[in-house]
Amino acid sequence: MSFTRYTTKTLAALTLWAGFGLNAYAQLPTLTVDKAFEVKPRQPGVAINTPAADQLAGYHIDPIANPKTPGSNMGYVVRDAQNRPVRQFVSYDNKSFNIVAFYIDGVESYREVFPPAATEPFQFRWLGTAGGKWGLDRDRDGKVDEWVVMSPEEASQELFQAVLAKDAKRLEALLATKENLDALGVPAAEAAKIKDRTAKASQRLIAAGEALKLSPEARWVHLETNAPHTTPADAFGGKDDLVVHKNATILIQDGKEMKFLQTGELVMIGRAWKAIDGPSAGSEAVAGGSATGNANDPVITEAIKADVAELDKLDRSAVNIAPGELTGYYLKRAGILEGIVKKLEPKDQAAWLKLLIDSLASAGDSGPSGNPAHGRLKQIAEELKATPQNPLAAYAAFRVLTTENGIALREAGGDEKKLQALQEKWRTSLEEFVKTYPNSNDAPEAALRLAIAYEYAGREGEAKAKEWYDTITKDYAQHAHAARANGSKKRLESEGKPIDLVGPEIGTNQAFAVNSLNGKVVVVYYWASWISTLDSDARKLKELATTFGPKGLEIVTVCLDDDPQAGIAAIKRAELPGKHLHMRGGVEGSPLAAAYGVHLPPHVFLVGKDTKIVNRNGQVLTLEGELKILLPQ
Repeated sequence: MSFTRYTTKTLAALTLWAGFGLNAYAQLPTLTVDKAFEVKPRQPGVAINTPAADQLAGYHIDPIANPKTPGSNMGYVVRDAQNRPVRQFVSYDNKSFNIVAFYIDGVESYREVFPPAATEPFQFRWLGTAGGKWGLDRDRDGKVDEWVVMSPEEASQELFQAVLAKDAKRLEALLATKENLDALGVPAAEAAKIKDRTAKASQRLIAAGEALKLSPEARWVHLETNAPHTTPADAFGGKDDLVVHKNATILIQDGKEMKFLQTGELVMIGRAWKAIDGPSAGSEAVAGGSATGNANDPVITEAIKADVAELDKLDRSAVNIAPGELTGYYLKRAGILEGIVKKLEPKDQAAWLKLLIDSLASAGDSGPSGNPAHGRLKQIAEELKATPQNPLAAYAAFRVLTTENGIALREAGGDEKKLQALQEKWRTSLEEFVKTYPNSNDAPEAALRLAIAYEYAGREGEAKAKEWYDTITKDYAQHAHAARANGSKKRLESEGKPIDLVGPEIGTNQAFAVNSLNGKVVVVYYWASWISTLDSDARKLKELATTFGPKGLEIVTVCLDDDPQAGIAAIKRAELPGKHLHMRGGVEGSPLAAAYGVHLPPHVFLVGKDTKIVNRNGQVLTLEGELKILLPQ
């Protein structure tokens, strides 16, 4: 596979092409609303709005005028009953639609481009809250061959998916090539060394998959990385600056286990971050050197190789560790990491110090106030506080904050006064953190927790919650939390407004819209297979369906398991009634959870016959009284 280094000029040309900048023929392929929704994204896991066939009343098609040929059209926009775009189709060759755009709540989230010339690649673009990655499919087989735009977070997500599926082609699309390095002007000798490293990436992929043994429920949680290392072009005689992340750590939640995957070195090519070494399992970072060729930049030195091996052995032994043994595991892990950090020069400590902070936080959270891990974590945070520009200063401060809150919650028990005082302290601390470190990687997370904390304070806290949800959507618009914050505010303001929830049914992927049940009273029940109340809630919902179903009650449930099979099994076991919607991502990542900012299942909405939300915070045990009012004898 060859890869062209896409410059800003090249991307601008692609953008023009994908932005309807060419002439179109006067005649277009025929299109109806029904046919429009038969067109599905070619890439998996794309979040879009897709109504069911019986929900299309009010949907209509508007032509797109050709600006260069007055009186002719070059495509169509499909709009919903609120006149928001749902799909867009554009034709350049009078034979097929060359651009198909998909939307969520009127905002474009994904686009596919199919150039008429067979020599041109297909293009797949993620947009809006879906991110910004942009892939090319040169052989037109429906799979991305090369990425021309890719953030480090998106690259790490692709690496995770490649390991999960053991998909070598998916990894290959991420790898830097000789053409990339030549375009940057990397010296030939160094480029040859890097090429040798990328040649081993597929082997590392298979080894990582076998070592981690990820289950289908495994999900990407977070990418931990420091500021990139930049070498100016004139320092090595290159054509452009060389920007690299020497290594980054992907945190993976697999059931109750937290697992680690190393990215190896990442290099920025144009607007895409590309992999060099390929992934590796556990805490052992790739020791392949650096694209800079600088001998002072090793990730693992000779002095710590034995410690790294010991750490990796410990991590592998903890695959099936019992919950009661986790504190001891993290304490041992912290001890090894302390030794590693002490043996390294300050310039090489950052990645290891971050892992040490994580282990101390995990060990400290499970112990009493003032336990040794907690004390050491606070000490490190105080030392880093002297250099607030260091990204680890914010990183450590936030983990001290969450660790101390966890300890205090546990010690407060059920004391209402203590809990109230603790929540006030928690909100104050979070707000101070966001104001002190507004540009840190943890600031969006702190802002979201602050908004949720205000919301849980009751109706009196909702105004402040809305303010913080607004802050997230405005100040951290590119963060994944922006969609959840927007949905949370929408939920807080939802009573008296029509419900706007559309998703695929679990098992069939057939789209279903809750507002299609116009004339019915609807209970919308958010759940996951792991919630303790699922079986009792299911029994109560069955009783309500039996009693009120003949009078006009419908039940729609939203499964927030990441794995659909776990949800299907739970539905059968609990005999959960109703239609069941599901999209991958779990509580934190599912677009169905984000749509109304549902942070913790179970959560219940009660919808009236006019499709308007009557109660946004319903309770299964008290639904019967409300249904007697909405559905009288």
